[in-house]
Amino acid sequence: MRDLFSRYVLSIRLLPDQRWEPVRRIFLRLFKNYGYPSIIRVDNGSPFGTTGPAGLSRLSAWWTALGIRVEFIAPGHPEQNGGHEQMHRVFKAETTKPSSQNARAQQRRTDRWIYNYDKIRPHEALGQRPPGEVYRPRPRAVRKPRLSYARHWELRRVRSNGQIKWRGRKRFVGEAFVGYKVGLKPIRGNRCRVYFGHLLIGELWESDVGAMRPAKYTRRG
Repeated sequence: MRDLFSRYVLSIRLLPDQRWEPVRRIFLRLFKNYGYPSIIRVDNGSPFGTTGPAGLSRLSAWWTALGIRVEFIAPGHPEQNGGHEQMHRVFKAETTKPSSQNARAQQRRTDRWIYNYDKIRPHEALGQRPPGEVYRPRPRAVRKPRLSYARHWELRRVRSNGQIKWRGRKRFVGEAFVGYKVGLKPIRGNRCRVYFGHLLIGELWESDVGAMRPAKYTRRG
């Protein structure tokens, strides 16, 4: 994780897998120590994105509920996050050839690299100053997820299987939204638009059976 303006590396954590809960705990510490960003820019891979509604994963849905805008780069276009990719290349070249004998040693090596990158190494875009001379943290109290909807909308809490109940039937809306309430905005006919906070994630049609239609639904056949 890196601040786009100052190039300051906030954290690099080496994890055994891409489960969302360990990543969430890391971000909780980051938000407490550095503050909440307005935007987080990510690629489309796990644990940040999925092929589901709005591209959201459990992690990026949580960010959205915290009031953070998730900005996905276009698939297959890493140059849209070029500065971050360049930092990754330098990091890997300087810490993994060869790598350490175990994860703990590799994490210590990574932490030393971050200190040098943030506090010592000059950066051309910063007038040869290290990022640590530019970045200013803004610690914040822990923020709770909060989603707001229009008063006349129906609200449904997403169950552990990613479903809600609407018009007497269970409808799948997405596992990314488990535990949250989604807003149902009535539209013409027996239909409604499904929102997660400010994001339109799909539509429900009473004539359908099963899952909601994606937000940009195109009928085939």
